[in-house]
Parts: sequence; structure tokens; C-alpha cells
Amino acid sequence: MRLLTGEEMRLLDAAAMEEYGIAGIVLMENAGRAVAQKAVELLAGKPEEKKVVIFVGSGNNGGDGLVAARHIHNAGAEVRLFLLKEPEVFAGDAAENWSVVKTLGLRFDVIKEEDYGNILKLAIFNADLIIDAMFGTGFQGVPKEAAALAIDIINAAQRPVLAVDVPSGVDASTGKVAGNAVLATATVSFAFAKLGLLLPPAAQYVGELRVADISIPKELLELVDVRREYLDEYFCQRWLPKRKADSHKGNYGHVLVVGGHPQMPGAPLLAAHGALKMGAGLVTLATPLSLQSFLLGRVPELLALPLAETDQGGLAEAALSPVLLAAPNKVLVVGMGLGRSLDAKAFVQGLLAQMPAPMVLDADGLYALACLGAPTKNWLHPLICTPHPGEMARLLNISVAEVQADRMGAVQEAAKLWRATMVLKGDHTLISTPSGRLYVNGNGNPGLATGGSGDVLAGFIGALVGQNVPAPAAAACGVFLHGAAGDAAVAHFGQLSLKAGDIIDFLPKILQEYYKA
Repeated sequence: MRLLTGEEMRLLDAAAMEEYGIAGIVLMENAGRAVAQKAVELLAGKPEEKKVVIFVGSGNNGGDGLVAARHIHNAGAEVRLFLLKEPEVFAGDAAENWSVVKTLGLRFDVIKEEDYGNILKLAIFNADLIIDAMFGTGFQGVPKEAAALAIDIINAAQRPVLAVDVPSGVDASTGKVAGNAVLATATVSFAFAKLGLLLPPAAQYVGELRVADISIPKELLELVDVRREYLDEYFCQRWLPKRKADSHKGNYGHVLVVGGHPQMPGAPLLAAHGALKMGAGLVTLATPLSLQSFLLGRVPELLALPLAETDQGGLAEAALSPVLLAAPNKVLVVGMGLGRSLDAKAFVQGLLAQMPAPMVLDADGLYALACLGAPTKNWLHPLICTPHPGEMARLLNISVAEVQADRMGAVQEAAKLWRATMVLKGDHTLISTPSGRLYVNGNGNPGLATGGSGDVLAGFIGALVGQNVPAPAAAACGVFLHGAAGDAAVAHFGQLSLKAGDIIDFLPKILQEYYKA
């Protein structure tokens, strides 16, 4: 699903009218009708004698609300309008729809004074549904005066709320909420989903998101070169490889997982096991020698590459040569449980300097990368980095708070700086390419915040790269499938009991649903 900013949507609206001759009032009619259809659903399909309160702004978003008011009235509901400004300010298509609403005799009031709040509260608390048509995709900043009052009362009412295009108070392009914003039960967005609706913190205000067709030609997407996509099962189905009857394990990639330390022995095992479950033809687990017997018996399908270790049992710098010899024609997944010793750091940096194969870099591997400094030229093979916010802060030399305040900006900057496909993990994980292509993931749950979850993700992504999925698509599919498997595991165990291995165990269920061999 393509994601547009508010400005891009404005350009498409204008192009639909100017280049295709679609009248603005037609677009507004289609938008308002879609809102009315969703409103009837929220009224359990029985709008007769129900009470609907609609908050109407002075712009086109308010015009959409006026169209919805007419259709909901015709369906049998009692409609009451609260206007942010006097109706004389309506212009263009909104003014024409106001004329129709006025002729119908729908009851309306203009919110003028703070003490008007009691009237609002009385109307809302008797309503079966509230519709928010105050601000649209052009809104930025903080709601003021009448709008701020209305939002506070809407949120306190504990009634179903339907937002028109964007919950008022939400920045449709960035997802920022600078002041108060409407907490919607559902949002009907027009033509295309707006980027900000799928980014935190705005995502928690949207409720159920429906994207309604309002007759804007999809060919117009070429005008704005939209390079953002919301991940879903259909995206993954485009990329997951199909298996031929005469295929063999060599057709599906060989993943070489490098990591491990006596204090974190299971981290590389989780990545390796995850790679196997994601379909890698072969997986070799390369760890310090003393960990091999402990790890390999747990997953007998794994191959082994014992490596030189330090006196403390961590990976020695001397491990670099055998890994470089083994790496060609494989995919490297590096860093899980590696530790931050001088030897471990030198090993990772030596591997990056020669880059013998495509690489997924995670955990302590990212620490070594940050210490190395940004590259001055492209890597010899694709590099995928999977930082959490703390690791991202180190890669950008900024604070975690700064990363979280602008996650989209951070992931895009890091991808460009480090010339890598960058995966910023967390609520609504983001994936960016160096050229700025962005993928937004919406599944997953807080139960995934558990030790080893990121290791599993690294293994998933490495396996997909090994099956010839391009690095950006492999990262995006890996993130989506990881979240989907986590959701399936939580449905079975609950969030508190979820552990990383459960994500691996529930992946086959997700692949059966999304991928037909």
C-alpha cells in the first residue's frame, strides 16, 4: 500500500481535476459518501433513530463532513453539526455542500466560547457516533480555541469516533502530534493512505484505517514518485521465492551466522535456527570453538565452523581468515552475542573492509561498525543493518530521544550515511534504502520486546537474501513476517510469556497463510 504525504495528496487532487477533468465537488461527494458508509457500519447497520454529531471545519475536510451529514441524514439518523467557524467562511465545493445541508434544515451550532463546552458535552454524551471533520491533510501544529475544546470533549465522551481522512490534531505527513488530537475508533482516508497515519505516535490515534476510492486515477502516482510502502502479506507474496520440483538445497542459499560469546551463547543459535525456518538451503553456525558442542546439538540441521577464541572465550581476531575463506557464495549474518572486545571489533571491521558476501549486521556488529566510521564508497556487497533505537543513536552520533522524535528522518539519514539498507526496529519498524525508499511495518506487538527477538529477525532476513530476494525487499519481508509470527505466538501464549524461540516456531503457520509453494 503506497503512502503519501499531505502535500503529495494535494498535488494528486489538483492533477485529477486539471488533467482528468474530475470536478472537485465529485471528489468531495465520493469522500463524504465513503465516510457515511463507514458511519452506518459503526452504527451496526441500523442508523434509523440514532444520533450522530459531526464536528465540521471550514476547509475541504469540513466539506467532506457536510456530504457525509447529508447521506447519514438520508439513511435515517438524527444529525447535529458543530461548526468551528461561521458558515459564511465556507468556500468553493464546501460552500455548495453547506447550501444543500442548510436547505435540508439540519441542526447546527457554531462553537464560539469556552463556556459552550456544556452544550457540546450534552450533545456528545447523547450521541451514538461522533464524526471528526475538522482538520485534514494540511494541518500542522497545535489545535487552538474551538478545535482544542472540541477535541478534549470528544476524547472524554467514550463514544465511537470516526475521523474524516485524518484525526484532527495529527500531522498527516510526519505522524507528529504536537498538541491534543482526536482518538478515533476508525479513520476513512481518501485515495491513498497518508504516511503520518502509520507512524508513531499518530498511529495510536487512527483506530481502524480504511482507504476509500474517491476516483483519483492511480496513474497519477507517477507524478509524485511515491517511494513509500506499507507492508502487508501481498508485498511478501511478490517476493517470496517459489520452489521448483527439481530444486535442491543449493538453490536456496547458504547462510553463515557468525557470533557468540560465553555470556550470550544462544544469540547466534537463534539467528541460525531462524534462517533455517525461513527456508535457507544450508546454514552454518560459526562461533568460538568452546561454544560449538553446546550449541549444535540443539539444532542438528546446522553445519559447524569452529573459530579461534580469546582467553575469555570470545571470538578472536584470528577468526577472520577462516570466515573470509568460507564466505564466498554465502550470506553473512554477523554480530549476535559477539561482545565488544577489541578482538571482536577488529574481526567485524576486517570483515567489512573486504566484504566477501552480502551481510546482515546486528547487535555487537553494529557497535563495531559505528566505531569504524561511515564509508567513503559503496560496500562490495549489499549491507543490511538492523539497529534498535540505542544502536541507531550510536550510528548517527545523536541521542536516543532524538532518534525516537524523528524515526523516519533517522532511518533515512542512517541508510544514506552508511550506504546500507537500514532497519530501525521498534513500534512500527521502518526500513530505508540509501536512495530514500521507505517501508513501514504495522504488525507486531510489545511481546516482541524480549531477548533474542532481534537475533531471529537477522536470521530471517539473511535467509531471504540467500534466496535471491534483493536486500531492501528481504529486509522488509523479514520484518513483516517476524511481526506476523510474533502476533501469532502472542495469540497463543500472551505477551508476557512470549520468547524469541516462539517467533521461530510460529513462522511456518504464517508462511502457510501467506505463501503457497
